[in-house]
Amino acid sequence: MPVEPREVLSALTALFGGALAAFVLTNPPGGGWAVYTSDRELSRWLSSQPTGVAVGAVVAVLAYALLQRKGSRRIAWIAMAGAAAVILGGRLVVPGVGGIDALIALHYVKTVAAGVILGAAVATVWGRRAGQLALTLGVLATFLTARAFELVFPAQTTSTIGEPSWWLLGPTLALAAAAAAVADGSTGIQRATGRELRLAVTAAASIALANRALLYWIDRQDYTSRVSSWIVIGLSMVLVLVLTWFAAQTIEIASGRFLLATTGVAAASMPVLVDLGGPFPDVEHWQAILVGAVAVAAGLRLSMTWRSTIGGLFVVALIPMVGAIWPDLGQDGPMLLVRLAVLGVGAGLAFGSSLPGTAAIAAVGLGIPFVSMVFHSAATVFTGAVAYGGSFDGGYAPLTSDPMNEPLGAMLGIRREPTFTGGSFADIFDIPAYDDRIAGIALLIAVMACAVGIRTLARPTATTEPEPA
Repeated sequence: MPVEPREVLSALTALFGGALAAFVLTNPPGGGWAVYTSDRELSRWLSSQPTGVAVGAVVAVLAYALLQRKGSRRIAWIAMAGAAAVILGGRLVVPGVGGIDALIALHYVKTVAAGVILGAAVATVWGRRAGQLALTLGVLATFLTARAFELVFPAQTTSTIGEPSWWLLGPTLALAAAAAAVADGSTGIQRATGRELRLAVTAAASIALANRALLYWIDRQDYTSRVSSWIVIGLSMVLVLVLTWFAAQTIEIASGRFLLATTGVAAASMPVLVDLGGPFPDVEHWQAILVGAVAVAAGLRLSMTWRSTIGGLFVVALIPMVGAIWPDLGQDGPMLLVRLAVLGVGAGLAFGSSLPGTAAIAAVGLGIPFVSMVFHSAATVFTGAVAYGGSFDGGYAPLTSDPMNEPLGAMLGIRREPTFTGGSFADIFDIPAYDDRIAGIALLIAVMACAVGIRTLARPTATTEPEPA
């Protein structure tokens, strides 16, 4: 079968576009902050991060809804190029921004633009197997590896993991412009029915807003014990799973399976992502990207010969299960990369086996991992702190006792007394200790609940034929 150059260009553009959108929308709630400001201003900045992500996930579905009405792939590629240019412009502006309000505004602009990119990518490639797989690879691999870029030293930025790399911005903009220039006017976008669009927008908005509202509720509680914190988080997880189940049940079987699969993968991913974004993961950026991308690609390839969404969820379930049994296994170094590889293969298999035929639902499902804030809260239940003693070269001046003026202390926790030693400083940091064992159990239950939901959806009824799980 001859290779169509336009389709190759489309797949490549979707790959980079999905990766750029995923990088912008990957923003760990309450992660290491990256700005100097007062406590009140910092609280506003931190609160804006998950809110912007929720907005971006909903915009992705709305962007697809608008673009499919036009029916032109060229217009969709132009929309992607324009959104990439907006993010690139923000990248140029950020270093000169002086106020917290401007940073928050730029954050919202970026997440909306990322939503447009994701929606445009779905619109242009959905229904074409190569393009679907390329987009899924870009989104999923970036979701699993972007936290390796989480900031260590403070910088003026709109995100806890920093701004997108020029190596991602440049190719996305150039490829989208080229795809728009050579787009075939005779091939259009997969159109959705009015009912499909209504269901997609409702599902995206309800899941995103529920996660954001529940995260707000979790953060505002005055916990007195581990039991009280887990009651609140456990109830929040149940509400999210029930909501996702109702959304999956409302739409057709294949599309509903995709929503549950992405939810299960998001839940299973959190222990690895928290470790990958930790202060000392001992993993280079390029190592995380290479392992994550290859693992996801292998999982997607496996899904072409073994179509088993539940099988993929069973693979990713190994992550929280091992965390529940052996919490300290693979928190850094080579074993962390092994955990990332297992997660990537399972996630690729689960995604690839459940890709829906409906583009509108695909836009919803691809956004779910980024708005799964409740699962992140479960993986970061604070139980105490461990001390770290180390020295950092570079000639930094002595740090004051104000934690807002402490580059690493602001990220790692409350800092102890510093000592300055001629061009370097030695210090003791309090690193958060998380409730990994109980988190593993809770997240494992969430993954299994998604697998049971998928199995339930696949059961035949009087009017439907069974579909493969």
